[in-house]
Amino acid sequence: PSPAQVFAGRAPVKPHAKPGQVAKLGPSRPRVEDVGEHVAQKWILTRGRDNIRDLLPGPILPTVIDTELLIEAEKELGHSLRPYPEARVWLRDGFWARVYREFDLGVGVSSK
Repeated sequence: PSPAQVFAGRAPVKPHAKPGQVAKLGPSRPRVEDVGEHVAQKWILTRGRDNIRDLLPGPILPTVIDTELLIEAEKELGHSLRPYPEARVWLRDGFWARVYREFDLGVGVSSK
């Protein structure tokens, strides 16, 4: 018999991940950057424009603010970004883009 005849009527077998192995498909860059911008806007509104000097010259955020950004973003996204280092960079990039636009400073890119 031919292979087609041998396997006729059988359901195709789907590949399985090995036990304990999880695919790490993170959130999309545009979504994470949007959340970073949204969190920056909230930061500006709640902390006031006078506190912007706490962030400058940038683009590295003080640890306390960086942690706040991550926590707020995870709440908004509904899941952790901790397994996705690239997503945390995008988050900071979105944050800085909003801050720099708000204060007409140009666009920054995170080096962290």
